[in-house]
Amino acid sequence: MKILIDPRIRYNYASYYLQGLRELVGRRNIHFDVAPFESLSYGDWFVYGCGMPIIAKDGERERRIFIDFGDTERVGADRYEWCDVYAKVNAEFGAEKQYEKLFVLGPAFGIQIDCRPRVMWDCLRRICQSRKHTNIQWKTYMRDYVYSFVRRRRLAQYEKPAAVQPNYVFHASTLWYDKGTYATTNRYRGEFLKACQRAGIEIGGGLFFIDSEGVLQAFPQYAEYLEEYKDFLYKERLSMDTYLRESKRSVCVFNTPAVLSCHGWKLGEYLCMGKAIISTPLTREMPGEGLRHGESIHFVESTDEIYDAVQRINTDEAYRRRLEQGARAYYEAYLAPKRVAQRLVEAAFETNEKQS
Repeated sequence: MKILIDPRIRYNYASYYLQGLRELVGRRNIHFDVAPFESLSYGDWFVYGCGMPIIAKDGERERRIFIDFGDTERVGADRYEWCDVYAKVNAEFGAEKQYEKLFVLGPAFGIQIDCRPRVMWDCLRRICQSRKHTNIQWKTYMRDYVYSFVRRRRLAQYEKPAAVQPNYVFHASTLWYDKGTYATTNRYRGEFLKACQRAGIEIGGGLFFIDSEGVLQAFPQYAEYLEEYKDFLYKERLSMDTYLRESKRSVCVFNTPAVLSCHGWKLGEYLCMGKAIISTPLTREMPGEGLRHGESIHFVESTDEIYDAVQRINTDEAYRRRLEQGARAYYEAYLAPKRVAQRLVEAAFETNEKQS
């Protein structure tokens, strides 16, 4: 099988799927060429950041797949019309009934898939391939390629097991400053840390506070965090190595839908690491049967339930291990890069055969 990919992709978001395709068909069978995708416009940053067009060729058979990794529930009309399968990370509940071609992907996350010289060489090649077919500046491409080796790590580093430290919780997230996350994402994360503190659990990391006069002037409510979450704030970004090491040691981790109610990268990372996850209800669809409370995740319906969840996971080792094993099993069944690529290709050819 051969795979053709549009070089105008946002690399740091596409890296997860590139890894899966490499594992499935081999690097030599993957080619980047703008010609088969010229009908797809890349006129603005929003379109650039939302997806990855693919053509899978198996002998005489050819199928078009579009991977939509955008944060919103929106389905791009032109991309949907172009493809045989529209694979979406942040699919709205029930969207499959409305869109016949829709394929629910579930969360992923940016990973490092090549050494620095290779990444930069690929970046320059794809800028040259794309320059006459997009309005996106070369600096934007360069930034996203550089990000992959500065702030991301190899998949094997996520998957490598590590011992859990009882009575220890690590959390690292940014305090966002739009009105929506002020009342939801930020609040839930802060209450999780308060619950851990109340339970007498040692806390690592905390909430990254963007210490800027401009932020405080534009978002006055941000000042409230200085008092309310003063025990958990930090102002210097933690390294990715620290994040991975300490997350693995943590007795449990916390997830809540992020910006625009999307599946955050953390959910994918936590499932990959096989963590005991406490989460508020998900607002986007998951593949298969979804995550099941008490089996692959522990859902909480309100901030009042977070403390009980933390206490139970911290004191009930059997329950914690059940959640860890369930999370990892779900990842392997639906979300591992090779499994995602395999499911996508199978769905594309099955869909086309049913229609013919």
